[in-house]
Amino acid sequence: MNDNHHYLTVDLGASSGRVIIITVGNSIKQREVHRFTNQPIQQEVLLVWDFKKIFNEIMYGIQKAFEIEPDIESIGIDTWGVDYGYLSKEGLLLRNPVCYRDERTREGESLINREISKEALYELTGIQHLRFNTIYQIAYDLTYEQALLKQADTWLMIPDLIAYYLTGIKRVELTNLSTTSFYNPNQKNIIDTLYQMGFNPDFIPKIIYPGETYGYLKDDLVLKYQLKKVPVVAVCTHDTASAVHSTQVNKEDVYISSGTWSLIGKVLDKPLINQDTYNASYTNEVGYLHQIRFLKNIAGFWIKNKIIEAFKLDNIDYRVLDEDIKQSLYFDSIIDLDAPEFELGIDILDKIKYYCIRTNQETPKTLSQYLALFNYSLVCKYKHHLDTLEKLTNIKTKQINIIGGGSQNDLINQMTADITRLNVIKGDKEATSIGNALVQHESKYTGFTKQDLSKEKNRIFKPKTDLSSIYQKYQTILKERNK
Repeated sequence: MNDNHHYLTVDLGASSGRVIIITVGNSIKQREVHRFTNQPIQQEVLLVWDFKKIFNEIMYGIQKAFEIEPDIESIGIDTWGVDYGYLSKEGLLLRNPVCYRDERTREGESLINREISKEALYELTGIQHLRFNTIYQIAYDLTYEQALLKQADTWLMIPDLIAYYLTGIKRVELTNLSTTSFYNPNQKNIIDTLYQMGFNPDFIPKIIYPGETYGYLKDDLVLKYQLKKVPVVAVCTHDTASAVHSTQVNKEDVYISSGTWSLIGKVLDKPLINQDTYNASYTNEVGYLHQIRFLKNIAGFWIKNKIIEAFKLDNIDYRVLDEDIKQSLYFDSIIDLDAPEFELGIDILDKIKYYCIRTNQETPKTLSQYLALFNYSLVCKYKHHLDTLEKLTNIKTKQINIIGGGSQNDLINQMTADITRLNVIKGDKEATSIGNALVQHESKYTGFTKQDLSKEKNRIFKPKTDLSSIYQKYQTILKERNK
């Protein structure tokens, strides 16, 4: 394959957004054209996403991209899961989408449990129980947002909402829909429980599958921003689904999509839903061509970012900081990153100290000690879930693929190899955008496979330091806390 094809990817995360041109030829090339922060804002009593700002940033990036590369063939959008917005009959966004971190979902969870037990819901959907799952948010809307629902005509998830603003077409894409906890991956439909709760079936548009096209850029956008009228393709709009699609993983591999969250899992041919996977709270999300991403959502670099923010330092040199952390690895206190007290990131330093006191560990004092604690806690979590994955799937792991922004942290990569005693392959930090572009490409060129690309040699981290004593300590702390 000698000719080059240019695709525009919009990768919107829960901390930042990126607009990147991906060129697919004999190899893959990237050109980042715009990056912007994306933080929820407080709007009256709700924590929401500023959708107007998000869309304006996306349009700025799209305009800039076409100035750089006029031959862009299509556009694809991916975002995080679970969140959504409502459109009126006139097609207007009724309010900013509420952020999954908003406290309202605590009550939504109890409202659902009156209709269906957690276990029965898992049996239908195979989705890990998290209080911010979409179904809990909708349960809250049905109880407390009746006025909003009376005005609503359409429900769209975040990437579908962006696609609607670009094309005027209302569809809901499968991989993101599968994160909601109301999609049945075995029956391949939306569960009746959602409608029995009172949610209007007409709110949800027809499902669109990765590789299909929403529509073309609207004429008014083409004119206003001087764009070419190109199609907006439904990629794997859930960012982890796009990231996993970028990699060459098989059943013997474990992938870790590392960023704000860390998602650790295996790719399976069909859902794995049973009592053991329910007890372990593992999730079955849909990927490209209906593959199942069997995985666990765990806290990721968001907590590290909150620690750094709490120190209120200016002009951080991360290279110097990484060297400081290496020198602080003697400090091996550990926390459970997924403990409820760390979920919102509020007063993070005090909460970490209190956790250490309660578990009879030394409390951190310096930033590098806090971050050494974070590193040990994260890789211990990886080791724990690697072992769990092997037990649940009965598939021995041969290697670990780390992708996403967190893959660039070589110290974490090495510590992961050390604690798991497995080789760790360092993937691309923009794996999500690459997977996004590959779906766009595969939708046009059906004979293409990822094997057609010339492979760059990825860096491999091999086990060195024995961290088994650290992991034993971690297991002891968890057992004591869970008594």
